[in-house]
Amino acid sequence: MVVDMDPSNQYQPRLVGTTGDLYQGSTAETASRETSQLEQNGGKHPTHTRSKRSPSPHNDESNYFKNAQWSPDGTTILASLASNSVATFVLPPSLLSENEPHNLAPYASCPFPEPIYATAFNPSFSLQEPSTGLILASPRALPIRLFSPFAKGILASYPLVSRTTEAWITPHSLLFNPSEPHHFFAGSDSSLSLFDINRNGEGPISHMPTTPSRRNHATLGSGGMKGIVSALGMNMDGILAAGTFTRWVGLYDSYGCGGSAGVFSIATGDEDEKGSRGGGITQVLWSACGRYLCVIERASDGLGVWDVRGTGKRLAWLRGRGARTQQRLGAEIMGKEVWAGGTDGVVRVWEGLGMKEGVVDPEWEFKAHDDVISSTTLHPSGSVLATCSGQRLDPKMVPNVQASESDADRDVSSLSSSNSQSSISSLQRGSSQVSDNSLNLWAL
Repeated sequence: MVVDMDPSNQYQPRLVGTTGDLYQGSTAETASRETSQLEQNGGKHPTHTRSKRSPSPHNDESNYFKNAQWSPDGTTILASLASNSVATFVLPPSLLSENEPHNLAPYASCPFPEPIYATAFNPSFSLQEPSTGLILASPRALPIRLFSPFAKGILASYPLVSRTTEAWITPHSLLFNPSEPHHFFAGSDSSLSLFDINRNGEGPISHMPTTPSRRNHATLGSGGMKGIVSALGMNMDGILAAGTFTRWVGLYDSYGCGGSAGVFSIATGDEDEKGSRGGGITQVLWSACGRYLCVIERASDGLGVWDVRGTGKRLAWLRGRGARTQQRLGAEIMGKEVWAGGTDGVVRVWEGLGMKEGVVDPEWEFKAHDDVISSTTLHPSGSVLATCSGQRLDPKMVPNVQASESDADRDVSSLSSSNSQSSISSLQRGSSQVSDNSLNLWAL
């Protein structure tokens, strides 16, 4: 059912924060705007300053949001941008008490010379304890980096190098081990690597191929899976799920440090009939009970739910997401609800996770952006939803960011009017292609 867009409707979230036009435009133009914001905040807290880099051939591309995630303590949002930078946003204490949406500005920004494939928060992250404010990032063709929004520069590096070619290996997924917070997993081509965060400059302390061989046959059994490990997720029972771009899922017990608990393909015989064939796994999400695994793919119109501890088969297909794109679009599970955004800028919610079988349609939806929603993520308390948007555009199609005088004076309060469900940037007018590069926060 499509939700009524009347603001009085109980299902209509309220916009409480937005970056507005801060990241609207090309990477070069928005970088200067972001730097100005960081300089303004320089007297209040330490921030990263954007390092001087040689001109990039991609500086005229749209600076869209690639993904966003909440810190474990719910105080900070980490966002990865097309400008090869990672920005952190600390939420104001008055976020939910103000009548008008807050203007969100970055607390800190860490630039990288290459695109970032994966990021991860330290599970002990706390805004009250700066020493715990650690974040991992995996830039292309470089060691894994450890940094903090509370300190300048890179704190540590962890190289992952091919044993045969000595070339850099770039992990496509990162995950801290909740049972050992100083350890983290890195997923790469047919491989899982385990690192110790305290060993700066050193490679992995253990390495587990996901394909069987004579040496690891006893561990993996007769199965195994080939392909880049593009998604990692751990459930409450310490079962690590690893998904690949080749559409396989591997399960590993003992918090990922034990043997293989099973490997299965997510391909089903009725994919063409249901339209559920995707282009590779980009995210795996466990239900709170640890029984059901939600598998998200790129170029797919829905999400698959697998009964891992029961039948071991696909229980349900959550259709109607609207995500036929090669871009990674993040989703979220909260309780028995699955939240996901689509290429149409609409957030959809499926209810009754694990309680419904077969094809399941969304229960309700609302318009959050006027562009592709690249991430849909909920505050740990479930009270605030964060969405971010944007996509790679032809440089000629990037909207002109030279706003008129009236546009420059435009306040984000206009977003809370009758069109509060849409964060259309005033800078989009006159462009031949809609662009909405923004981070929005919604009170639920």
